[in-house]
Amino acid sequence: MNAEEAKSTGPVEPAGTESAELAPETATPKAEAELSIFQLVQRMNVAEKVKFAFRADKEGRALLLKETSKLVVMAVLNSPKMTEQEIEAVAKSRNISEEILRVIARKREWIGNYAIRLGLVGNPKTPLAIAMSHMASLRTRDLGFLAKDRGVPEAVRIAAQRLVRARMEKGA
Repeated sequence: MNAEEAKSTGPVEPAGTESAELAPETATPKAEAELSIFQLVQRMNVAEKVKFAFRADKEGRALLLKETSKLVVMAVLNSPKMTEQEIEAVAKSRNISEEILRVIARKREWIGNYAIRLGLVGNPKTPLAIAMSHMASLRTRDLGFLAKDRGVPEAVRIAAQRLVRARMEKGA
């Protein structure tokens, strides 16, 4: 059937109205698919979540990072799809375990990123030894903010104040 026969076989309007009616329907399955990912993760056991962590997209990884199971979170962190921006968000997250922060601090490729180092130092759950070891590499401006931040441990605040003072004296 060629194009001329298709034009003469019937009215075009019903086909157009069908596609217009389908457009809202095609939008809702996408929203349902996003809900189903959340529901799917909720129904998975730990082993299935660990497997899913390696093939999940950004939204799936974000969901799995909120899990209470350290195995699942570790699998997400070890996923080759993890970006430095996602690691930065984890480092800044105040509801992440100390153990996960230690893992982030051990990976050289992540610690090379300034924003991740700053996130770790500014996180109250970061072990003091890790936070203190990275403070010297922070900018004076960021140290000034840390020195005033009541959300970080007092030892970190005092060390930041000392570093700022020492840098000001050295610069003057």
